[in-house]
Amino acid sequence: MRNYNVLKIAPAFLLLGTMLHAQQNDTVRKETEIEQVVLIGYGKQKKTDLTGSITALTTEDFNKGAVTTAEGLINGRSSGLVITQSGTPGSEATIRVRGGSSLVASNDPLLIVDGLPLDGVSLSTINPNDIESFSILKDAASTAIYGSRGSNGVILITTKKGSKRLRVSLNAFSTLNTLAKKVDVYTGDEFREIVRRNTTNPVFLNQLGLANTDWQKEIFKTSVTTDINASVSGSLFGKVPARLSIENMDNSGLLITSRFRRSTANFALSPSFLDDHLKFNLTGSYSYTFKNNANEDAIRNSLSMNPTSPVYDTNSAYGGYYEWINPTTNRPIGPSNPVSMLLNKHDVQNFKRFFGNVNMEYKFHFLPELRLIANAGLDSKELDGHVVTNPYSRIGYYSPNGTNGVYGYYGENSYSDESILNKNFNTQLNYIKNFGRFNLDVMGGYEYQNYHKVKSTSGNTLLYGIDVNQFYNPDTKPDVNLQAFFGRLNLGWDNKYLVTVNYRRDGSSRFSKDNRWGDFGGVAAAWKISEESFLKGNSTLSDLKLRASVGKIGNQDVGDQARIDYLKTYATSVDLFYQFGNDFIPISKPNGYNQNLKWEESIKYNIGLDFGFINNRIKGTLDFYLADTKDLLNIVAEGPLENLRVIGFKNFGEMQSKGIDLGVDVKAIQNEKFSLNFNYNVSYNNIDITKLPINQIDKGAVGLGGFVQTWTEGYSPFAYSVYQQLYDNNGKPVEGAFVDRNGDGQITTADKYIYKKPQADVTMGLMTNAAYKNWDFSMGWRASVGNYVYDRISADRANLNSVINTVDNTITNAPVDFNNTLFVEASKMSDYYVKNGSFIKLDNVTLGYTFKNFLGNSASFRVYGAAQNVLIVTKYKNLDPEVFDNGMDNSIYPRARMFTLGINANF
Repeated sequence: MRNYNVLKIAPAFLLLGTMLHAQQNDTVRKETEIEQVVLIGYGKQKKTDLTGSITALTTEDFNKGAVTTAEGLINGRSSGLVITQSGTPGSEATIRVRGGSSLVASNDPLLIVDGLPLDGVSLSTINPNDIESFSILKDAASTAIYGSRGSNGVILITTKKGSKRLRVSLNAFSTLNTLAKKVDVYTGDEFREIVRRNTTNPVFLNQLGLANTDWQKEIFKTSVTTDINASVSGSLFGKVPARLSIENMDNSGLLITSRFRRSTANFALSPSFLDDHLKFNLTGSYSYTFKNNANEDAIRNSLSMNPTSPVYDTNSAYGGYYEWINPTTNRPIGPSNPVSMLLNKHDVQNFKRFFGNVNMEYKFHFLPELRLIANAGLDSKELDGHVVTNPYSRIGYYSPNGTNGVYGYYGENSYSDESILNKNFNTQLNYIKNFGRFNLDVMGGYEYQNYHKVKSTSGNTLLYGIDVNQFYNPDTKPDVNLQAFFGRLNLGWDNKYLVTVNYRRDGSSRFSKDNRWGDFGGVAAAWKISEESFLKGNSTLSDLKLRASVGKIGNQDVGDQARIDYLKTYATSVDLFYQFGNDFIPISKPNGYNQNLKWEESIKYNIGLDFGFINNRIKGTLDFYLADTKDLLNIVAEGPLENLRVIGFKNFGEMQSKGIDLGVDVKAIQNEKFSLNFNYNVSYNNIDITKLPINQIDKGAVGLGGFVQTWTEGYSPFAYSVYQQLYDNNGKPVEGAFVDRNGDGQITTADKYIYKKPQADVTMGLMTNAAYKNWDFSMGWRASVGNYVYDRISADRANLNSVINTVDNTITNAPVDFNNTLFVEASKMSDYYVKNGSFIKLDNVTLGYTFKNFLGNSASFRVYGAAQNVLIVTKYKNLDPEVFDNGMDNSIYPRARMFTLGINANF
């Protein structure tokens, strides 16, 4: 059997002697570290006093270059944080902190901007130029203060505020977006040879044209992204720090009809009164985004469409685009023309969003150690969409839902709108007092959050231009209401021994009154070993702190479908009635429900070590963690007559996640002319299902002739369940030949085995920053090791029966992987299609030059060039091994290779 070795990736560091030599250089200025303050849940804390696992990233740590999304600033910059960004302009990224902890409920971390919890992962509307810092809370001791929302980590975002003196900034760049790679399919000449070699059927031979059409080239384009951002900060009336920024970004994307435009405005005011005893922070962000959603099904069709056919056909009845017509039925069959799919469907969305927060902090005059803090915020979203399909195109004419052989010019002209209002209020009292060598910090508070959503659709189906079916369908779900009481106690002794205790009592309207409230909390302790007398003042081992924590947190985010699952509801028919005399009463039936639903619960353990060497020129963190989750929320089959339904939500199953996080910062060289810094992080993570009521539940995409993924005890979620392929002496897979693993003399589903998983074992990030006089340079790498991809692109297409489809009498193209298999029939359940997806990526390279003292002593002007998605080193042959959908590669929107020219001006 062929052996796919995992990429061997090793981190590299400068020789320690080089750094020591630089340290001894007379030009080196010893760094005097300012005590960094880090955001924690409902408050702040000195970084040196942290007891939990928290990564703090500021503007100096962010990725450089043409960053158009908030998550793009920190991708690859923190251990335990994995961000998968889409190539689709304006799409949200998938963010995971330590792998997540659920099977069906959300695995997204809680996002909080300036104290306001946002709905889901919704960063695409935020201007990254407005962000000052991120705090990534990983362990239960840090996230337990957020209770039911902290199971998958918490990301706290702080936006930029005003300054005492006037400052004006202008940031602008223009990017050329290019297609980095195409899926390798047969050319027209190669395809003609394959078809003629394998069939003499005139039906198929008549479909061979004279063209050499590269359908991927026809649907993708080189495009331009522009981004202009301006901000002004200072003090209003000489007393109130204020900041205002505006941005306009336009990204056309790679598909010929895709486009994403974003305009944002952000403001921040920080007035204070009563000799700074009363402080306010007011922040607000408005954004308008326009998105033209290109028909991404065209990407898959471009991999199958006959390459010997032309794009256009003047004799075509479908808008002048080539389509294959079945000579018997005189109807179009086979893949639709991908160019026609894009140009004849317009799916546009307009999205308006405002979110803002008012923070008040009052320090009592009679007791200055006591503070009252209150936050009130809202997140308002308005979305409207409009879909138009040309009725005289293939996708507008040929109805896949046509019945009784009736097809017609139906088209589409539909509208949708959605309104979401998320309101949040929390208040707390915080008492901080030092009693000699003893430090006390105690906090208690209350939080209220309400989530309201209304959604509706309206539209019509056109038949020969006549409106035959108008409809309006409003959909209003009950509000989701969350309320909580929370508290935290921080104790410190002699600046060496630290203890943190968190508690939260959480209530959610998603559950019945019997299960509505849950108790969550955590305990953490830390020992600053470097403050002990035997290490204090040691410049070689300059920092050493041991941390340990344990906590219980929950998860209740199962989306709209489970908001009312515990309620007894009835469904009323619109076309079935009982007749009582002259009255007709609609028939109603009870819906299924489950009053026993409750929280998912996770117990998480963490042991960490913070360290620093050579006066903290080398510093880092090392964490070992373990998380056990029980009562997993899931959709499962019900028993006979159970809960009045076939499937429904239940609590079942358990999972375990464990891993190691390491992050290291190295200031290799620091002097007046030259600086060189490295940031390296590596994470190991493993997630296993530890308990299921029914072991081995088949999962995965349909259309494969079976399921190729599974939930099985002792294995990672969505591990691949496949047959073990046999190979000939030349290393080629033998069609239909699999290992009889149970030795019963026949190949059945009992011979399937679990082979590899989509999740990576190890992820890494490496960032290099260098500066020489006025020049600056940065380079960011990422790596993923141990992740495997199911190559559905080849599994669906790379066989002779797919090329010459005898079912609908069409011919379709195939990936060149067909040369390796020469399969006649599809063999989609084979482990041959489970491919090594490990990779190393050079994400960005940036080189800039700054003109200092530009138009004055305080002004600067920087010009830079950058490249993104520069290089991918991988064994995977398709576009990109970094895929969504739990490791299934059924074609993705390509991530562009971008070349950027930009400026940063500050006055």
